[in-house]
Amino acid sequence: MRINDAIIGAVLLAFAIAMFAYARTLPAIPGQEYGAAVFPVLVAVGLAGCGILLIASGHRHWQGAVSWSDWARTHHAWVRLVVIFTLILAYILAAPALGFVPTSIAILLVFLLMMGVRWWIAAAVAIAATILIQQTFVGLLRVPLPLGLLGP
Repeated sequence: MRINDAIIGAVLLAFAIAMFAYARTLPAIPGQEYGAAVFPVLVAVGLAGCGILLIASGHRHWQGAVSWSDWARTHHAWVRLVVIFTLILAYILAAPALGFVPTSIAILLVFLLMMGVRWWIAAAVAIAATILIQQTFVGLLRVPLPLGLLGP
């Protein structure tokens, strides 16, 4: 499935306008030339420019708002899409109770097996990726991840 660039550009442009309008309400910092709104306004202007370019590109190559690819016509693709959203929801619901590590290993294992990876490679990658993510977020970035069953 491919959504025309003009549609995506219009959504991006609308987001940029909303972001620009909100950024203008941010308070000025006393004694400084530049306030809190400078960076968000610059980002909004950049996003608006990208949105306009996408709209122009989409109008130039218009083949309809949505064109369906071959993969979108298969049953397996839609099942995988539902499984991915289910795994995201499962993480949101299970991570606080079970903890990041067991939930992440289980979700990555299910995802990799669904994608056709051999079970022993999937298990090794799920464990290694979970350890890497845990160490990066907790050790380097100091972001607390849910401990769940592993906590006190």
